[in-house]
Amino acid sequence: MARTRLALALGIAALALSPTPGLAEAKKAQPAPKPPSQAQMQAAANNFRVFMGGLQSDKVPQVVKNVLFACVYSVPFSQISENTDKAITARKLDKSKPENVLGAMAAVCGFRPEMAPQPPKK
Repeated sequence: MARTRLALALGIAALALSPTPGLAEAKKAQPAPKPPSQAQMQAAANNFRVFMGGLQSDKVPQVVKNVLFACVYSVPFSQISENTDKAITARKLDKSKPENVLGAMAAVCGFRPEMAPQPPKK
């Protein structure tokens, strides 16, 4: 009796875990993603370098680091990078300055100035 239950459970699990023909066909129908251009790769690498530098810097407020960290876990970095580049272009900022890139990236990820720590009142 126990063997029958075990065999039945394994059979059901195998059916549940096996790929279905409809799902396999749907996956085949999707075109392969287009590989990034050299310029896109360079821009993403530069943005990632700034991102990592910001997380490791003692000059970046912790609240900004928290926003960036949460963002990279919920949004693909490709999307963060593309939107950062768009924000820099729209505001006509100098992309060679890491603080501009990090600021735009933080804004893309949801950081707002009112979230920044306020200096102590004298």
